Amino acid sequence: MTDIDLTVNWENGTLEQILAELPDKMMQAGLEAIDEGADFMRDMARILVLKDTRSLEKSIRKQRKANTVIVRAGGYITNPKTGKLVNYAHWQEMMSPYMRPAFQMVRKFIRDKIKQNVTEAIQT
Repeated sequence: MTDIDLTVNWENGTLEQILAELPDKMMQAGLEAIDEGADFMRDMARILVLKDTRSLEKSIRKQRKANTVIVRAGGYITNPKTGKLVNYAHWQEMMSPYMRPAFQMVRKFIRDKIKQNVTEAIQT
């Protein structure tokens, strides 16, 4: 369980106004933390992935869809050896994991960053 201290600056409005703004501030702060964590995970996966033509490494990217942040690999990059799109990311993950270890490395960072961002957001 995580405790969050809340300090209210009464000069910024009434208690009702301040409380009404909290969910949006907390959501935005959390999403910013997750977005930063996804950048970190993408970078770690790029370091961990096996490199041959570097096509799979280049295909590792962060994507946003509404309130979702995804780190994925494969597609859209052409492997120069085969002339085909990188369609083997999931097989490479099974043989020599790079995404799972990257997530394990950044999981605590993401959790801590969410706590930090949300705490800062509700105190402003």
